Amino acid sequence: MPTIARQDATLYYETHGSGHPLVFIHGGGGNTLAFYQQVMHFRDRYRVITMDLRGFHRSVLAPGVVSHPADFPDDLLAVLDAEGVASAALVCQSLGAWAGLPLAVRHPERVSCLFINGSPTPAYSEENWRTLRRATGIFNEAGAERDAAVGWNRKTARERPELMFLYGQIKQLNPGFDSTPMMDERVRLHPRDFAGYAVPTLVAGGSHDDFLNGESHLHVATLIPGATAHTFPDTGHSTYFEDAPAFNRTLDAFLARHAPSGAAAQA
Repeated sequence: MPTIARQDATLYYETHGSGHPLVFIHGGGGNTLAFYQQVMHFRDRYRVITMDLRGFHRSVLAPGVVSHPADFPDDLLAVLDAEGVASAALVCQSLGAWAGLPLAVRHPERVSCLFINGSPTPAYSEENWRTLRRATGIFNEAGAERDAAVGWNRKTARERPELMFLYGQIKQLNPGFDSTPMMDERVRLHPRDFAGYAVPTLVAGGSHDDFLNGESHLHVATLIPGATAHTFPDTGHSTYFEDAPAFNRTLDAFLARHAPSGAAAQA
């Protein structure tokens, strides 16, 4: 699988299938492997691209370099450039929105549509930052002190222990990430930054998400001009992993409305 070098990092990514480019960007507990249920579902109709954010799994940093979300948008742009992608649909889970949303704001011509799930995003408001501060504290807690089921529908956690185990195994492939810089001033997107924003955007969240909260996505959608909101009633923070069929159906419908098809799909 290809890698590219950019600013003290070697970025790893994968491509599967053909069609309109569809890029999945993982959260703080994931990497390319986390989207195995989406790759299999979408690769027959889309050119699916997954990437490890810098400092995660196979995207290796130079010695002494620390991963910072401020670098994520340009890393994503570098991957699109390397693959000759003029415009792509972006799917961002949690931390992944620190890559996808700024790119959509700064380079809207490169983003055909944006699907965000389980993420406060870097769109700033006091309410949103309260949610983010709480989530950052939970994320940075040491392993044994944090309930493994936080963020999950507890019914799913009880009934699908193998799914939780797999998620944990995928997360352990990452060397670790300090989520505190997600709140840095230089990554915040203020209302003035969204002037003229017109990228079709959907912000989704699970009603059982107690890592954030079950309604935080509704507020985030109000911070992004034109964005719509969707609630997954039976899942938590990572619906794409916890209930992939429900997630994939919702994403399918969104892409049907906003992603090019036919001859334009290869762009």
